[in-house]
Amino acid sequence: SHLTGADELVHTDTTETPPATWPELFAVQVRRQPDAVAVVYEDTALTYAQLDERANRLAHALIARGAGLERVVGLCLPRSADLIVAEVAVLKAGGAYLPIDPEYPAERIGYLLADAAPICVVTTTELQSTLDTGTGVARVLLDDPEFVAELAGRPAAEPTGSERGGLLTPAGAAYVIYTSGSTGRPKGVVVSHSGVAKLLATATERLAVGPHSRVLQFASPSFDVAFFDLCNGLLTGGRLVVVPADRRVPGPPLTEYAHAHGATFMILPPALLAAMP
Repeated sequence: SHLTGADELVHTDTTETPPATWPELFAVQVRRQPDAVAVVYEDTALTYAQLDERANRLAHALIARGAGLERVVGLCLPRSADLIVAEVAVLKAGGAYLPIDPEYPAERIGYLLADAAPICVVTTTELQSTLDTGTGVARVLLDDPEFVAELAGRPAAEPTGSERGGLLTPAGAAYVIYTSGSTGRPKGVVVSHSGVAKLLATATERLAVGPHSRVLQFASPSFDVAFFDLCNGLLTGGRLVVVPADRRVPGPPLTEYAHAHGATFMILPPALLAAMP
């Protein structure tokens, strides 16, 4: 795991970083600068307070459907601000999110659903057909008018330990990533919150990521680098700039977007980086 590699780098430090969960570290930034922009996707911008409230409401809705500690929630969403809200919501609910790329072959999506057995999958009306793999998983449609109305009535406060089903600790599951399957069947890897504080220390102490930073979120959510982006952008007080799907190509579409949003930090494949001006 790329995250493990970063974590091992921090283990060489002489000072210990107190363990913490992702929601705890995010709450610090919400209290510090609620009106600062947290997420940008094209012309959409959410402040830390707005992202926090939206994620809290969705977290409560997911808990009502069975989400909680050590429970997996699938996310089959397009690249958007809603995708980031959903990731944060699952973390706040105490569960582990499972990114499902809607462009995956039906066979792989079916395998992920059968193997991880998520309590539900958050998706959209347009993408829900990609989940028709015979597993019968429950679906939460973010753009369904009834669900939109439900969210408006859900609490804006973060779920409590009793609502999550217990105390969320650093040992708890945060997300699930599947290997490529190139050596056989894909294998699910459950990543806990335990390395998040040290990962954050790496970003702030060694990479100088902070409130001034504009982190380009280029990687697929199905790749663990995307979680590093999530931490770098939202746990440092910086800004997460989500790259639209049609701009995830080398050349002007990507460079113009990065420039327009003042990107200061990005993790890119070497081949794509070589094509950048």
